[in-house]
Amino acid sequence: MNVKKFFALAQEKGLEAAELVIQANKTTEMSVYDASVERYNLSSSIKIMARGIYKGKMGFAMSEKDDKTTAQYLVAQIKMSAGVSESEDLSIIFEGSPRYRKKSFFNKKLATISESEKLESLFAIEKALKAGHPLINAVSMVGYSEQESDYKLYNSHSLKLGNKQNYYYYYTQVVAKDGDDVKSNFEVFFDNDYAKFSADGFVNKVVDDVIKKLGGSPCATKDYPVVFNPKMTASLLAAYLTNASAERVEKKTSLFANKLNERIASSKVTVFDAPLTNNLFYRYFDDEGVAKTNKPIIKNGVLQTFFHNLSTATKMGVAPTGHGRNTGGKISIGITNIALKPGRNDFNTLIKDIKEGVFINELMGLHSGLNAISGDFSLQAAGFMIRDGKLAEPVNLITVAGNLVKMFMDVKAVGNENELQLSSYITSSILVKSLKIAG
Repeated sequence: MNVKKFFALAQEKGLEAAELVIQANKTTEMSVYDASVERYNLSSSIKIMARGIYKGKMGFAMSEKDDKTTAQYLVAQIKMSAGVSESEDLSIIFEGSPRYRKKSFFNKKLATISESEKLESLFAIEKALKAGHPLINAVSMVGYSEQESDYKLYNSHSLKLGNKQNYYYYYTQVVAKDGDDVKSNFEVFFDNDYAKFSADGFVNKVVDDVIKKLGGSPCATKDYPVVFNPKMTASLLAAYLTNASAERVEKKTSLFANKLNERIASSKVTVFDAPLTNNLFYRYFDDEGVAKTNKPIIKNGVLQTFFHNLSTATKMGVAPTGHGRNTGGKISIGITNIALKPGRNDFNTLIKDIKEGVFINELMGLHSGLNAISGDFSLQAAGFMIRDGKLAEPVNLITVAGNLVKMFMDVKAVGNENELQLSSYITSSILVKSLKIAG
């Protein structure tokens, strides 16, 4: 893409300011089934997104083609889009932050691992899973995915920023059967350092987890202390934090409206916006070019700030928080790289005083079973009973119900696991005082 040509043409055609984003992606996808290659795909793509202000209105354009006509097409689309825009968002092309904390976690070595080595590892994993336990009935899938993204942002204020990321993940789903009792388990391992993956460790975890599920049944219907594992904590926290979006506050659909600097969670809950954490999701600027920083969102249960893009921050008279997300036709608010401050206790200490409770490591139907306006939820779940401070028999076909606000207010303790999730959240187990479990 001829960047200079785009900005020269934008100025010539009367755009007051413009921005250009070029994102190049490379993807490797492979999977095996029954000792045969099921899928093998190497692909690359480019997405070019442009914005510009024309007669005071913001216009958008997007192209997946990069040739000598692309700049002309983008500018024409921006003008047309701006001409019909009825958006109430403010039209802002950012001049830049005073300081950016640029750092790269791109792992060059990942691309040097041959596709044949990765494919052979899938066959070995599938074979090991089938032999992992007599009750393993089927290996539904074994796959490998590798993602590489090169993101560049330019604007007419001479701002130029870039971020390059890569990571891989192995995934599998297995089925175990004992008589009429059939259970499945899906597992993912991800990183951007290939040396950190242990096929033996992955297989052992998958087999152990699925076998533990056998023999499960519903528990008695009543209120129990509930512990969510780190992955489920991340899912619930993500749903909860959508209420901190300034867009939802503007639309009066947020449960946190008028709650700034007020308690919205237990004093045990501290949540950080943590984009500068040293991991593979490190990101030092948002999609509008605003510098990202690590900062508390909820401190000891008290809401410290909303998530802002440039438009919402300007309207509310506050500094932008670096959460602008370019969706190709609008700048919305993106919430990623969240860290729940870990507690001091390990999992065994977290549950040691629970006489009878439920440990939940699976939730289903979060999108359909959660009312975003009220915060009420009713979700299918599975896990294990907790009896006399220890994990006991598996439970399934249960429903956990409550309200997100009340649930986070009732958090009694946070574990110390500090696990990075594929969603970019860093979370631990949480102990909730009481939730309704229906068997």
